[in-house]
Amino acid sequence: SFEKQINSTILQRGKVYYQKGQVESLGETEDGVWVAVVAGSDDYFVEIEISKKGSVGDYGCDCPYDGDLCKHVVAVLYAIRDEKAIAPEDVPKTTKKKTKLSFQKLLDNISSDELKAFIVQYSKKDSSFKSDLELFFAEKDENFDIEKQIKDQIRKAIKTYSKHEFIDYGSSGKLARELQKILMQGQYYLSKNNILNGSLLCMAYIQEVMPVITYADDSNGSIGDAIDSGISLLTDIAVQSPVDLKEKIAVYLNKELQQDLYFDYGDFGYDMTDLYAQLCLDLSKIDDFLHFADVAIHKARLDRYDYRSSFFIQIKASILQKGNRTEEVQQLIEQQIHLPQMRKVQVEKAIENERFEEAKELLVEGIRLAEEAQHPRVIRDWEETLLHIAVLQNDIPMVRSFTEKFAIGYSFSSHYYNQWKNTYTSEEWRSVINDKINSIRAKSTGEKSSYSKHQDYWLLNEIGPIYIEENMFDQLLALVQRQTDLETILNYHEHLYKLHPAELMKLYSSLLDQHAESANKRNAYQRLMDIVFVIFKDIPSGRETLLAQMLHWKMIYRHRPAMMDELTNILDKINAQGE
Repeated sequence: SFEKQINSTILQRGKVYYQKGQVESLGETEDGVWVAVVAGSDDYFVEIEISKKGSVGDYGCDCPYDGDLCKHVVAVLYAIRDEKAIAPEDVPKTTKKKTKLSFQKLLDNISSDELKAFIVQYSKKDSSFKSDLELFFAEKDENFDIEKQIKDQIRKAIKTYSKHEFIDYGSSGKLARELQKILMQGQYYLSKNNILNGSLLCMAYIQEVMPVITYADDSNGSIGDAIDSGISLLTDIAVQSPVDLKEKIAVYLNKELQQDLYFDYGDFGYDMTDLYAQLCLDLSKIDDFLHFADVAIHKARLDRYDYRSSFFIQIKASILQKGNRTEEVQQLIEQQIHLPQMRKVQVEKAIENERFEEAKELLVEGIRLAEEAQHPRVIRDWEETLLHIAVLQNDIPMVRSFTEKFAIGYSFSSHYYNQWKNTYTSEEWRSVINDKINSIRAKSTGEKSSYSKHQDYWLLNEIGPIYIEENMFDQLLALVQRQTDLETILNYHEHLYKLHPAELMKLYSSLLDQHAESANKRNAYQRLMDIVFVIFKDIPSGRETLLAQMLHWKMIYRHRPAMMDELTNILDKINAQGE
């Protein structure tokens, strides 16, 4: 029974929720997957997987609780058990109820006239049901206005979850779920090859939902995901559309993309532009797209949106290339050579034709521009290309210069380290790497060093990876022993525990006690026990010490119930392994 495996406090709170009838809309969406809404300080959506044998699999809840399992999930588990989905091993036996008809069997037993009568009656009671029904069977009615229906549904949903013209964090997730349900009708149209209705639905959907992101707290990204889903579905539909419908979608996109809204709140406008470009290619209307792109480039430059103008220049070049308008592509590249993507095309062409000096000149100029613009990622890209050319030219000094810089100058890279190392003989390398280690040490201890406050940590971070590559584990241990942070030491655990178990245990003992004292949340206790288990497994000689520490924690921290739970769990796990 699930009751044996859940913290008693959480279990009781969930049971109270269930007994008060706060579990709503319980249903099985597919074999073994149950969903429900639990009403509390807010409404929360819960999803739980139940195996055929009745055991609980994955589960989730969108409430803010950061523990492993919340009271809302427990409440739904009780509700599911009432549906006989969970094997009630410890539930008292009661008189067996009559077997309930399955939904499918119920439908089979209802006549057509009875079903129609129910639909008419229920449509009067629930306008949402009536709207869903009309939308589902839209193709049966030539006069049905699908765009109006979709817009009305979306506006109604938005109104439901808005307060004072704002949608708060909790409501945005619920609204997004409603929007995704509406969009599912478009997916149904696509599955039935009803391309026209699918496209009309998507275009109306995007148009109505996009403004919502301007007055919603979308910290969890759910509204953005709902918009992305609409754009993605429209893309799928457009690919399969006949020419006349592609033209309508292209006109729609051109109009919508005039609004900054699509670009100011995410990548929506860029994704829609990609679709518009593809449609213009399909329709042989490249000039229409080029005019659109030129206007967008001009506007972006006036507004100083460098990324946006760069995007439109790049996609313009791509469309020209796909349209086999080679001279115009080259002209555009030369005009926009200050942009990294345009410069990259020229560099690649020069390398392909073995014009290495031309490529290097372009790269050096590109590095200068990137330094002025403070774009370190672009600088790194150009330097890596210079390294590539050095390898092609067998320019060993240049290869050494860049590989050393890439191996140690940024974050440590084993790939570049070994490429640097392989340019020397074994005898040469010993001298080179010792000089490098001494240079790093001197940098950390110099009078003007900026690392004096965290010298031990900085040295380990810089030299530790070198010691690992060179199998200098005694020297690595000496640096690790000077650390005071448990997580930092654990980064080197796998390299040291077999060679120096006693020395590591001496470090771990005091740091684990410090960690136990400072931990104050369940996730911190769980992390502590994960660390203990790794050490227990890897260092057999330290097991008695660890067990004694855990028993000591059980005594001195007995008023921390979450910690007691996690200690019990880890001790059970250790005992199970020993059996």
